[in-house]
Amino acid sequence: MEFRSGESANPRKRPHRADDENVEDSGTATAAEGFFEALSEAGVTNCFVNLGSDHPAMLEAMIKAKQELVALSAALGYAQVTGIPQCVIVHVDCGTLAMGQSIHNASVGRVPVLCFAGLSPFTQNGELLGSRTEFIHWLQDVPDQAAILRQYCRYSGEIKTGRNIKEMVYRALHFAMSDSKGPVYLTAAREVLEEHVDRRFLGEEILSPIVPSALPESEVELIGSTLINAKKPLVIAGYLGRNPQAPPLLAELCDKLPISVLESVGSDMSMRTDHEAYLGVTITTHPAVCEADVILILDCDVPWIPTAGKPQKGTTVFHLDVDPLKQQMPLFSINATRRLKVSCEIALRQLNAYIDKQGIEKTNYATAFEARANRYLRRKENLRALESPSQDGAIRVPYLASRLRHHLPEDTVYLVEAVSNAGLIIQHLNLTQPGTLVGSGAGGLGWGGGAALGVKLAKPGAFICAIVGDGTFLFSQMESVYWIARRYDLPFLLVVLNNGGWNAPKVSALLVHQDGLSSKSNRRDLNISFEPSPDYPGIATAAGTAWGITVKEQEKLDSAIQEAANVVRGGRCAVIEVSVPSIWKEN
Repeated sequence: MEFRSGESANPRKRPHRADDENVEDSGTATAAEGFFEALSEAGVTNCFVNLGSDHPAMLEAMIKAKQELVALSAALGYAQVTGIPQCVIVHVDCGTLAMGQSIHNASVGRVPVLCFAGLSPFTQNGELLGSRTEFIHWLQDVPDQAAILRQYCRYSGEIKTGRNIKEMVYRALHFAMSDSKGPVYLTAAREVLEEHVDRRFLGEEILSPIVPSALPESEVELIGSTLINAKKPLVIAGYLGRNPQAPPLLAELCDKLPISVLESVGSDMSMRTDHEAYLGVTITTHPAVCEADVILILDCDVPWIPTAGKPQKGTTVFHLDVDPLKQQMPLFSINATRRLKVSCEIALRQLNAYIDKQGIEKTNYATAFEARANRYLRRKENLRALESPSQDGAIRVPYLASRLRHHLPEDTVYLVEAVSNAGLIIQHLNLTQPGTLVGSGAGGLGWGGGAALGVKLAKPGAFICAIVGDGTFLFSQMESVYWIARRYDLPFLLVVLNNGGWNAPKVSALLVHQDGLSSKSNRRDLNISFEPSPDYPGIATAAGTAWGITVKEQEKLDSAIQEAANVVRGGRCAVIEVSVPSIWKEN
């Protein structure tokens, strides 16, 4: 990925053209220059690029990524923590295909990103500048390139002339930045990008995405009064924490009323974990769902799984979301009393204001508040017990999370892609600050390494710790990740949970066939073992001179974390491979 913008990942390595100061405005510009001008004017700060034969016009205008999945994951990480859309440029159909599961993550995870790919030239005899000059231009000419990822995008379009290239870029960004945010896809052939355009056709556009809406007053009264009168009110939050203004508002609501809060999936920190209302993270149906009489769903895709449990009959359900219909999901059904397309931040402000006006005495809820506080203390004690050192010396995930929490800065930004261990990790990190948890929110594995680069680029002063499974490490194209980290001075700590293979398939199998053959099989039988184990720290060291260590005994864990943290503070990446127990039978 090569980077050109007003800012660089490291000011000492800011890309520079020697003749920049001597360039004069000739009254014309290439369409490619207009493309980058539009991105800059719209506030896009970075282009994550993997170039090819379709990009000659862009080479004079642009971080280089050796793999498209890494480029898009980095863009997602940056956009996720800043809210600012980023741009990814890839090579025709092959580069589009190589973005793979990352485009799924962008779509499901609601992350604004503009993906651009060239098209094979549409002339072959030199009729226009940019005409076909290489054999590959015939082989990469496909009937409908945009069809590769159209179903994941909020918008897709082809730029057919340089004269309206800015309009096309802004139209795409309007879709990317309007809720529910997500990826957009633009294409253009070489001839279009090489086109010289009179600057009067390249006027500055205005980026004006759709403004989030508020609750109608009647709905504020309905939801507010229902919460006030509820016996066991429950909030289930999903992406709420993506907006750092929202979690404090939810905490404020829970200070007023004895509401409990559950986080679904845990891709963003929607609630302080030290608040008495906090129930934890779930990827299935939490028992509280079946006990609640009123449920308020906030920006959430999967509040519960019906086959594992669902609200009792007569429960009042309100679904507040930027996309309550889940328009890109063929099957989605929640028996909600109200479905409201709103900004949850604005809705929480409205609900807090409404409740304040009612003059409610907290003493009216004394018993409920006391029960909630006691439950929180019991939960805290249970978590603390799980964090105790093991008797056999094995490193268990709760203990690992507690040691990371102890040694790393309180404002560390954690990226968690540990799949079957993700819930445990998040529960025991005990995060309290908005913006300190970042997850893909989706199912495209291999996101963590690239996303860590993007988060570090967006927050250069922050300590970044990515926690991945051994499987997600192998999906992450780490050789590219660590090359980029070295080139652009983006140090971060990576913790690899090595349980010797994929745990997730067994979890899935047991949910369907609890006593089936897979419950009696080991990893080797099903060919999902990673034995012999790769040298995960060694891969990082070879790719980018990272520091690495493998830890198998818990008495060595503290010193490893401390040394790794010092390495990262010194400007190098560090990798800790931690051997953790597996749920698989080995005989």
